[in-house]
Amino acid sequence: MTADDLLAIGETQGRAELCERDPLYFMRYFFKQRMGSKMIVAPHHEVIMRTMKRVMDGEISRLIINVPPRYSKTELCTINMMAYGLAINPRAKFLHLSYSHSLALLNSSTARGIVKSPAFQAMWPIELKDDADSKAMWWTKEGGGVYATSAAGQVTGFRAGHMEMGFTGALIIDDAVKPDDAYSEIMRGG
Repeated sequence: MTADDLLAIGETQGRAELCERDPLYFMRYFFKQRMGSKMIVAPHHEVIMRTMKRVMDGEISRLIINVPPRYSKTELCTINMMAYGLAINPRAKFLHLSYSHSLALLNSSTARGIVKSPAFQAMWPIELKDDADSKAMWWTKEGGGVYATSAAGQVTGFRAGHMEMGFTGALIIDDAVKPDDAYSEIMRGG
């Protein structure tokens, strides 16, 4: 089926199927919903999203994406990965770590905003638990959700994913160390 065929079966249902089939479409659609403008897609975005789809399909279980700052890594691989993961499986559990506690909370809050948005809810009516307004920790009624903290924060007792078949979540580490630490021989382990 083409994109036009899918949209012809009903705007919401067709768009949901397009989003589930293509994480780049999902990311572009929700980027426009949040930002009010289209995202300009570069070739590296396409490569990253094809690779992220392979993660979601279970072909890749460990992945490191190393691109320069401001190349949309956080947008694609953190924020949209969490929202997309919950769209395809509302039981998906994510553990998100960053060197900066505030950055982890911002990413978590942005993903939660996508999930709570009218556009997302029209396609995937996922209910968040009543106590789901925390930026650090929020859960779906199906048992999925996000726990976000700094890489130095407390993670014992939290997990990513479930012990079952299919995509069930991920550990997402985005900027594990401060950018200035890249110049530190000690931090680089040298």
